[in-house]
Amino acid sequence: MASTNDGLPEGAREATLAAVDPFAVDNLWDQLAMGLIAVDRGNIVRAVNTSAERIMGRPRGALVGVSLNRLLPGHPLALDLVERCQRLAMPCRVRKAQLSPGPREKLAVSLTAIPLVNTAGGPMFGAVLQLEEVGSVEYLEDGERLSGALDSVANLVMTVAHEVKNPLAGIRGAAQLLGMEAELPSARECTGLILAEVDRVTRLLDTLLGLGDNHPLAMAELNIHEVLDHVIRAGGSGPPLPRRNYDPSLPLVRGDRDRLVQLFLNLVTNAREAAGEQGWVGLSTRISSRIRIQGGRRWQNVVVEVTDSGPGVPPELRQRVFHPFVTTKSRGTGLGLAISQKIVHDHGGLLEIDGESQATLFRVHLPVSR
Repeated sequence: MASTNDGLPEGAREATLAAVDPFAVDNLWDQLAMGLIAVDRGNIVRAVNTSAERIMGRPRGALVGVSLNRLLPGHPLALDLVERCQRLAMPCRVRKAQLSPGPREKLAVSLTAIPLVNTAGGPMFGAVLQLEEVGSVEYLEDGERLSGALDSVANLVMTVAHEVKNPLAGIRGAAQLLGMEAELPSARECTGLILAEVDRVTRLLDTLLGLGDNHPLAMAELNIHEVLDHVIRAGGSGPPLPRRNYDPSLPLVRGDRDRLVQLFLNLVTNAREAAGEQGWVGLSTRISSRIRIQGGRRWQNVVVEVTDSGPGVPPELRQRVFHPFVTTKSRGTGLGLAISQKIVHDHGGLLEIDGESQATLFRVHLPVSR
Protein backbone atom coordinates (compact mmCIF):
# COMPACT_ATOMS: atom_id res chain seq x y z
CA MET A 1 0.00 0.00 0.00
CA ALA A 2 1.34 3.45 -0.89
CA SER A 3 2.25 5.71 1.99
CA THR A 4 2.52 9.45 2.59
CA ASN A 5 5.69 11.34 3.53
CA ASP A 6 4.92 10.96 7.24
CA GLY A 7 4.75 7.18 6.98
CA LEU A 8 0.96 6.85 7.24
CA PRO A 9 -0.84 4.71 4.66
CA GLU A 10 -2.34 6.70 1.81
CA GLY A 11 -5.67 8.10 2.94
CA ALA A 12 -4.95 7.46 6.61
CA ARG A 13 -3.69 10.99 7.25
CA GLU A 14 -6.87 12.52 5.83
CA ALA A 15 -8.97 10.15 7.91
CA THR A 16 -6.98 11.05 11.03
CA LEU A 17 -7.40 14.78 10.43
CA ALA A 18 -11.11 14.33 9.76
CA ALA A 19 -11.45 12.48 13.04
CA VAL A 20 -9.99 15.36 15.10
CA ASP A 21 -12.67 17.09 17.13
CA PRO A 22 -12.18 20.85 16.58
CA PHE A 23 -13.71 21.44 20.01
CA ALA A 24 -11.43 19.01 21.82
CA VAL A 25 -9.65 20.59 24.78
CA ASP A 26 -6.18 20.00 23.30
CA ASN A 27 -7.17 21.67 20.04
CA LEU A 28 -8.74 24.67 21.79
CA TRP A 29 -5.65 24.97 24.04
CA ASP A 30 -3.45 25.35 20.97
CA GLN A 31 -5.77 27.86 19.30
CA LEU A 32 -5.44 30.44 22.09
CA ALA A 33 -3.42 33.56 21.21
CA MET A 34 -1.94 33.83 24.70
CA GLY A 35 0.89 31.56 25.78
CA LEU A 36 0.03 28.97 28.43
CA ILE A 37 2.61 27.17 30.58
CA ALA A 38 1.33 24.61 33.08
CA VAL A 39 3.65 23.76 35.97
CA ASP A 40 3.39 21.28 38.84
CA ARG A 41 3.98 21.97 42.54
CA GLY A 42 7.73 21.75 41.97
CA ASN A 43 7.48 24.43 39.22
CA ILE A 44 8.41 21.91 36.53
CA VAL A 45 6.75 22.60 33.17
CA ARG A 46 4.26 19.83 32.39
CA ALA A 47 2.47 21.27 29.34
CA VAL A 48 2.60 24.26 26.99
CA ASN A 49 0.50 25.44 24.07
CA THR A 50 1.54 26.55 20.59
CA SER A 51 1.52 30.26 21.49
CA ALA A 52 3.91 29.60 24.38
CA GLU A 53 6.26 27.87 21.93
CA ARG A 54 6.22 30.96 19.71
CA ILE A 55 6.67 33.40 22.58
CA MET A 56 9.53 31.43 24.12
CA GLY A 57 11.08 30.72 20.74
CA ARG A 58 11.50 27.01 21.51
CA PRO A 59 9.70 23.80 20.53
CA ARG A 60 7.49 21.99 23.01
CA GLY A 61 10.05 19.26 23.58
CA ALA A 62 12.57 21.82 24.83
CA LEU A 63 10.09 23.33 27.30
CA VAL A 64 8.30 20.40 28.91
CA GLY A 65 10.21 18.90 31.83
CA VAL A 66 12.25 22.05 32.44
CA SER A 67 11.95 24.01 35.69
CA LEU A 68 10.35 27.44 35.37
CA ASN A 69 13.37 28.99 37.07
CA ARG A 70 15.66 27.55 34.42
CA LEU A 71 13.26 28.45 31.64
CA LEU A 72 13.12 32.09 32.74
CA PRO A 73 16.45 32.73 34.46
CA GLY A 74 16.75 36.12 36.09
CA HIS A 75 12.97 36.59 36.21
CA PRO A 76 11.90 35.90 39.81
CA LEU A 77 8.67 37.81 39.18
CA ALA A 78 7.15 34.95 37.17
CA LEU A 79 8.17 32.36 39.76
CA ASP A 80 6.88 34.54 42.60
CA LEU A 81 3.58 35.03 40.78
CA VAL A 82 3.10 31.27 40.39
CA GLU A 83 3.89 30.60 44.05
CA ARG A 84 1.70 33.46 45.25
CA CYS A 85 -1.36 32.33 43.26
CA GLN A 86 -1.10 28.87 44.86
CA ARG A 87 -0.57 30.28 48.32
CA LEU A 88 -3.57 32.61 48.04
CA ALA A 89 -5.66 30.15 46.00
CA MET A 90 -6.58 32.90 43.55
CA PRO A 91 -5.36 34.30 40.21
CA CYS A 92 -2.52 36.83 40.43
CA ARG A 93 -1.57 39.21 37.66
CA VAL A 94 1.15 41.65 36.63
CA ARG A 95 0.12 43.97 33.82
CA LYS A 96 3.56 44.43 32.36
CA ALA A 97 6.81 42.55 32.84
CA GLN A 98 9.88 42.11 30.67
CA LEU A 99 11.13 38.65 29.83
CA SER A 100 14.25 37.57 27.95
CA PRO A 101 13.46 34.22 26.29
CA GLY A 102 16.75 34.44 24.37
CA PRO A 103 20.06 36.28 24.73
CA ARG A 104 19.06 39.00 22.23
CA GLU A 105 15.33 39.03 22.87
CA LYS A 106 13.40 41.32 25.17
CA LEU A 107 9.69 40.80 25.37
CA ALA A 108 7.07 42.85 27.22
CA VAL A 109 4.22 40.65 28.44
CA SER A 110 1.36 40.62 30.90
CA LEU A 111 1.59 37.67 33.30
CA THR A 112 -1.32 35.91 34.97
CA ALA A 113 -0.88 32.90 37.24
CA ILE A 114 -3.93 30.71 37.89
CA PRO A 115 -3.88 27.95 40.51
CA LEU A 116 -4.78 24.43 39.36
CA VAL A 117 -7.32 23.30 41.93
CA ASN A 118 -7.67 19.66 42.92
CA THR A 119 -11.36 18.93 42.41
CA ALA A 120 -11.10 15.98 44.80
CA GLY A 121 -10.47 18.40 47.63
CA GLY A 122 -6.74 17.77 48.08
CA PRO A 123 -3.93 20.33 47.78
CA MET A 124 -3.44 22.28 44.57
CA PHE A 125 -1.31 20.45 42.09
CA GLY A 126 0.23 23.35 40.22
CA ALA A 127 -0.56 26.47 38.25
CA VAL A 128 -0.96 27.81 34.74
CA LEU A 129 1.12 30.84 33.76
CA GLN A 130 -0.48 32.96 31.04
CA LEU A 131 1.82 35.11 28.90
CA GLU A 132 0.33 37.74 26.62
CA GLU A 133 2.51 40.01 24.55
CA VAL A 134 1.72 43.64 25.23
CA GLY A 135 4.91 45.54 24.39
CA SER A 136 4.71 45.26 20.62
CA VAL A 137 1.00 46.11 20.59
CA GLU A 138 1.54 49.16 22.80
CA TYR A 139 4.48 50.31 20.66
CA LEU A 140 2.38 49.93 17.52
CA GLU A 141 -0.53 51.83 19.08
CA ASP A 142 1.89 54.56 20.16
CA GLY A 143 3.25 54.63 16.62
CA GLU A 144 -0.24 54.90 15.16
CA ARG A 145 -1.13 57.74 17.53
CA LEU A 146 2.10 59.54 16.75
CA SER A 147 1.69 59.01 13.03
CA GLY A 148 -1.84 60.42 13.22
CA ALA A 149 -0.54 63.44 15.12
CA LEU A 150 2.21 63.93 12.55
CA ASP A 151 -0.34 63.77 9.73
CA SER A 152 -2.34 66.54 11.42
CA VAL A 153 0.80 68.62 11.94
CA ALA A 154 1.83 67.93 8.35
CA ASN A 155 -1.29 69.54 6.89
CA LEU A 156 -0.61 72.72 8.87
CA VAL A 157 3.10 72.60 8.07
CA MET A 158 2.52 72.29 4.32
CA THR A 159 0.36 75.42 4.30
CA VAL A 160 2.55 77.51 6.60
CA ALA A 161 5.85 76.48 5.01
CA HIS A 162 4.74 77.39 1.50
CA GLU A 163 3.29 80.69 2.67
CA VAL A 164 6.48 81.61 4.54
CA LYS A 165 8.99 80.47 1.91
CA ASN A 166 7.67 82.83 -0.75
CA PRO A 167 8.24 86.07 1.22
CA LEU A 168 11.56 84.67 2.48
CA ALA A 169 12.76 84.38 -1.10
CA GLY A 170 11.86 88.07 -1.62
CA ILE A 171 13.66 89.10 1.58
CA ARG A 172 16.77 87.17 0.51
CA GLY A 173 16.79 88.79 -2.92
CA ALA A 174 16.43 92.27 -1.42
CA ALA A 175 19.22 91.60 1.08
CA GLN A 176 21.54 90.48 -1.73
CA LEU A 177 20.89 93.70 -3.65
CA LEU A 178 21.46 95.83 -0.57
CA GLY A 179 24.70 93.99 0.13
CA MET A 180 25.96 94.60 -3.40
CA GLU A 181 25.23 98.35 -3.14
CA ALA A 182 26.30 98.84 0.49
CA GLU A 183 29.52 100.81 0.94
CA LEU A 184 29.96 100.56 4.71
CA PRO A 185 31.38 97.30 6.11
CA SER A 186 28.76 97.38 8.88
CA ALA A 187 25.97 97.51 6.30
CA ARG A 188 27.44 94.54 4.40
CA GLU A 189 27.75 92.70 7.71
CA CYS A 190 24.07 93.29 8.42
CA THR A 191 22.96 92.08 4.99
CA GLY A 192 25.19 89.02 5.43
CA LEU A 193 23.45 88.30 8.73
CA ILE A 194 20.05 88.63 7.04
CA LEU A 195 21.09 86.16 4.32
CA ALA A 196 22.41 83.66 6.86
CA GLU A 197 19.24 83.79 8.95
CA VAL A 198 16.96 83.53 5.90
CA ASP A 199 18.92 80.46 4.77
CA ARG A 200 18.65 78.93 8.24
CA VAL A 201 14.88 79.42 8.37
CA THR A 202 14.55 78.05 4.84
CA ARG A 203 16.44 74.89 5.83
CA LEU A 204 14.13 74.50 8.83
CA LEU A 205 11.08 74.86 6.59
CA ASP A 206 12.48 72.26 4.18
CA THR A 207 12.87 69.89 7.12
CA LEU A 208 9.32 70.61 8.24
CA LEU A 209 8.09 69.81 4.75
CA GLY A 210 9.53 66.34 5.26
CA LEU A 211 6.73 65.76 7.78
CA GLY A 212 4.19 66.56 5.12
CA ASP A 213 5.58 64.14 2.55
CA ASN A 214 2.43 62.13 1.88
CA HIS A 215 3.31 60.83 -1.57
CA PRO A 216 2.45 57.13 -2.13
CA LEU A 217 5.28 54.73 -1.31
CA ALA A 218 7.10 53.24 -4.31
CA MET A 219 7.14 49.71 -2.90
CA ALA A 220 9.57 47.10 -4.18
CA GLU A 221 11.45 44.06 -2.90
CA LEU A 222 14.73 45.24 -1.38
CA ASN A 223 17.89 43.78 0.06
CA ILE A 224 18.20 45.67 3.35
CA HIS A 225 22.00 45.29 3.35
CA GLU A 226 22.25 47.06 -0.01
CA VAL A 227 20.21 49.93 1.45
CA LEU A 228 22.42 50.11 4.57
CA ASP A 229 25.66 50.00 2.55
CA HIS A 230 24.37 52.88 0.42
CA VAL A 231 23.63 54.84 3.60
CA ILE A 232 27.19 54.27 4.85
CA ARG A 233 28.63 55.51 1.55
CA ALA A 234 26.28 58.52 1.48
CA GLY A 235 27.21 59.43 5.05
CA GLY A 236 30.80 60.28 4.14
CA SER A 237 34.13 58.71 5.01
CA GLY A 238 34.86 60.55 8.27
CA PRO A 239 35.06 58.67 11.57
CA PRO A 240 33.47 56.78 13.06
CA LEU A 241 32.52 54.41 10.25
CA PRO A 242 29.77 51.99 11.34
CA ARG A 243 30.85 48.52 12.39
CA ARG A 244 28.71 46.12 10.37
CA ASN A 245 27.37 42.86 11.76
CA TYR A 246 25.00 41.54 9.10
CA ASP A 247 23.05 38.30 9.01
CA PRO A 248 23.69 37.13 5.41
CA SER A 249 20.63 34.87 5.35
CA LEU A 250 18.01 37.61 5.70
CA PRO A 251 15.00 37.57 3.36
CA LEU A 252 14.05 40.58 1.26
CA VAL A 253 11.93 43.36 2.70
CA ARG A 254 9.26 45.27 0.80
CA GLY A 255 9.66 49.01 0.97
CA ASP A 256 10.28 52.36 -0.68
CA ARG A 257 14.04 52.50 -1.19
CA ASP A 258 14.35 56.30 -1.04
CA ARG A 259 12.33 56.52 2.18
CA LEU A 260 14.31 53.71 3.81
CA VAL A 261 17.57 55.40 2.83
CA GLN A 262 16.30 58.61 4.46
CA LEU A 263 15.28 56.65 7.58
CA PHE A 264 18.64 54.95 8.11
CA LEU A 265 20.61 58.03 7.07
CA ASN A 266 18.85 59.90 9.90
CA LEU A 267 19.63 57.18 12.44
CA VAL A 268 23.24 56.61 11.36
CA THR A 269 23.99 60.36 11.16
CA ASN A 270 22.58 60.86 14.66
CA ALA A 271 24.66 57.95 15.94
CA ARG A 272 27.89 59.26 14.39
CA GLU A 273 27.31 62.75 15.79
CA ALA A 274 26.57 61.33 19.26
CA ALA A 275 29.61 59.03 19.26
CA GLY A 276 32.09 61.67 18.09
CA GLU A 277 35.31 60.93 16.24
CA GLN A 278 36.71 58.84 19.11
CA GLY A 279 33.57 56.74 19.59
CA TRP A 280 32.00 53.88 17.67
CA VAL A 281 28.79 53.14 15.80
CA GLY A 282 27.32 49.68 15.28
CA LEU A 283 24.98 48.53 12.52
CA SER A 284 23.57 45.01 12.81
CA THR A 285 20.78 42.97 11.24
CA ARG A 286 18.90 39.81 12.19
CA ILE A 287 15.57 38.08 11.74
CA SER A 288 12.82 38.13 14.35
CA SER A 289 9.24 36.85 14.50
CA ARG A 290 8.22 38.38 17.82
CA ILE A 291 6.30 41.46 16.67
CA ARG A 292 2.55 41.45 16.07
CA ILE A 293 1.77 43.66 13.13
CA GLN A 294 -1.95 43.34 12.39
CA GLY A 295 -4.91 41.74 14.06
CA GLY A 296 -2.78 39.80 16.49
CA ARG A 297 -1.16 37.86 13.63
CA ARG A 298 2.57 37.31 13.94
CA TRP A 299 4.79 38.33 11.06
CA GLN A 300 8.45 37.68 10.50
CA ASN A 301 10.47 40.86 10.65
CA VAL A 302 13.90 41.99 9.61
CA VAL A 303 15.46 43.86 12.53
CA VAL A 304 18.08 46.58 12.04
CA GLU A 305 19.84 47.93 15.15
CA VAL A 306 21.80 51.19 15.14
CA THR A 307 23.99 51.59 18.23
CA ASP A 308 26.47 54.23 19.31
CA SER A 309 28.83 54.86 22.21
CA GLY A 310 27.62 58.39 22.83
CA PRO A 311 26.23 59.77 26.09
CA GLY A 312 22.80 58.26 25.47
CA VAL A 313 19.31 59.71 25.64
CA PRO A 314 18.27 61.00 29.09
CA PRO A 315 15.64 58.73 30.71
CA GLU A 316 13.14 61.59 30.90
CA LEU A 317 13.27 62.00 27.11
CA ARG A 318 13.07 58.33 26.09
CA GLN A 319 9.26 58.27 26.07
CA ARG A 320 9.10 61.43 23.95
CA VAL A 321 12.13 61.06 21.72
CA PHE A 322 10.02 60.43 18.58
CA HIS A 323 7.81 63.47 19.13
CA PRO A 324 8.41 66.55 16.95
CA PHE A 325 10.80 69.19 18.30
CA VAL A 326 12.19 66.93 21.07
CA THR A 327 15.99 66.83 20.82
CA THR A 328 19.15 66.49 22.90
CA LYS A 329 21.19 68.57 20.45
CA SER A 330 21.85 72.23 21.12
CA ARG A 331 21.38 73.05 17.44
CA GLY A 332 18.96 70.26 16.50
CA THR A 333 15.42 70.74 15.18
CA GLY A 334 14.00 67.61 16.82
CA LEU A 335 12.36 66.50 13.56
CA GLY A 336 14.70 63.75 12.33
CA LEU A 337 13.38 61.01 14.62
CA ALA A 338 9.77 62.12 14.16
CA ILE A 339 10.17 61.77 10.39
CA SER A 340 11.94 58.43 10.88
CA GLN A 341 9.05 57.15 12.99
CA LYS A 342 6.58 58.18 10.30
CA ILE A 343 8.57 56.37 7.59
CA VAL A 344 8.69 53.16 9.61
CA HIS A 345 4.99 53.35 10.46
CA ASP A 346 4.11 53.92 6.78
CA HIS A 347 5.95 50.64 6.06
CA GLY A 348 3.91 48.75 8.69
CA GLY A 349 6.93 48.40 10.96
CA LEU A 350 8.12 49.51 14.36
CA LEU A 351 10.85 51.90 15.52
CA GLU A 352 11.86 51.79 19.18
CA ILE A 353 14.63 52.95 21.46
CA ASP A 354 16.10 50.34 23.80
CA GLY A 355 15.41 51.66 27.28
CA GLU A 356 17.71 49.11 28.93
CA SER A 357 20.87 49.74 26.93
CA GLN A 358 23.62 51.95 28.37
CA ALA A 359 24.58 53.01 24.86
CA THR A 360 21.93 54.49 22.56
CA LEU A 361 20.27 51.71 20.56
CA PHE A 362 17.53 52.27 17.99
CA ARG A 363 15.79 49.16 16.71
CA VAL A 364 13.85 49.09 13.41
CA HIS A 365 11.46 46.22 12.63
CA LEU A 366 10.40 45.87 8.99
CA PRO A 367 8.03 43.14 7.73
CA VAL A 368 9.64 40.72 5.28
CA SER A 369 8.41 40.59 1.71
CA ARG A 370 5.57 38.11 1.14
